[in-house]
This record gives sequence, C-alpha cells and structure tokens, in this order.
Amino acid sequence: MSPEEIKRTWEEASRKLYRPTPEEFENMYREKKETALERLAIKYRRFSTMGLVMAIASAFWMLTPAHLPATPMKFIMALVLMLYFATCSSIDWWLYRGVSSINCFDMSVSEVVDKALYYRKKHLQSIMFLIPFAVVVFGVMIYSFDADKYIIYGMVAGLIIGLAIGYRQFREFMDEYKKISRV
Repeated sequence: MSPEEIKRTWEEASRKLYRPTPEEFENMYREKKETALERLAIKYRRFSTMGLVMAIASAFWMLTPAHLPATPMKFIMALVLMLYFATCSSIDWWLYRGVSSINCFDMSVSEVVDKALYYRKKHLQSIMFLIPFAVVVFGVMIYSFDADKYIIYGMVAGLIIGLAIGYRQFREFMDEYKKISRV
C-alpha cells in the first residue's frame, strides 16, 4: 500500500467510528444509562452495606437469651459471625473503592482493562479466602447448637439456597468484568 492509500483508508475508518460530542455524553448520563463499571461499583457498595448490617444483626441475634443458653460458645459464635461479616463488608468496600476509582475519561483503554482485571483477580482471591472462613463459621454454628438435627437440616437448606444465590451473584460479577475487559 502506498502512503496515500493508507491515509485514505485511515480517514475512512475514522469517519465510520462514532465519536459522541460532550453534549451527547451528558445526555447519556442524564438518561441514567449505567456502565459496567458503575454497575460493579453499585453491587460492591450494596454487598458491603449488607455485610455490615449482617455483622451488627448477628451480634444482636446471638446475644439474645432465646437462641442459646449463656455459654462461652454462644459468645464465640457471635464473635465468629461478626468477624466473618465484617471481613466480607470490608473486602467489598475496598473493591467498591477500587472499581470506583477507574475513570474511563482520563485513563487509556489499556489502563482501564488492567485495573478491571486487577480487581477481578482480587475478587477471586477474596472468594478463595472467604470460602474456607465460611466453612469454619458453619462448623462453629453446628458445634454451638450441639448437633440438633432440625437446626442442622435448616442450616443445610440455608447452605444450599445460599450457594445457589451466591453462584448467581458470582456469575453476574464475572459477566460485568467480562464486559469491561472486552476490547
């Protein structure tokens, strides 16, 4: 190809690309269209808030006299649940802050993708940390209730439902990351 042909091809390609004006960008934000980054940030903030609420609620639930006799195990169980939910909340808050810091207007495409992949990796690492922690919490709860079969049945049912909901949420997070990193 000659330089003239390359220049002509380049100009044709640039004419075919859609370049929104700043006014069109503002209109998109007024129409409340959310990007994948914004949806991720909203989900992380929501999960962080839920984790904090659950940490507080588990303390109140475990410290009421109706659920367990006043034994040291009752307080250990409350502490473990509070620690688990507080850990979940703080990880989600950190991921929220990180994903929110990605700025598509000031960063290059490669920077946006690199940061998104970094936070995706951290999300997966946090899951690998929290799953064994959840198994410990589950074991402490079984031990605390002295292996009462009806409570264990309820816990297993909750585990199955929780796994189904958790897997669905995991897929939604990964789909959002996939949308961001598609170049």
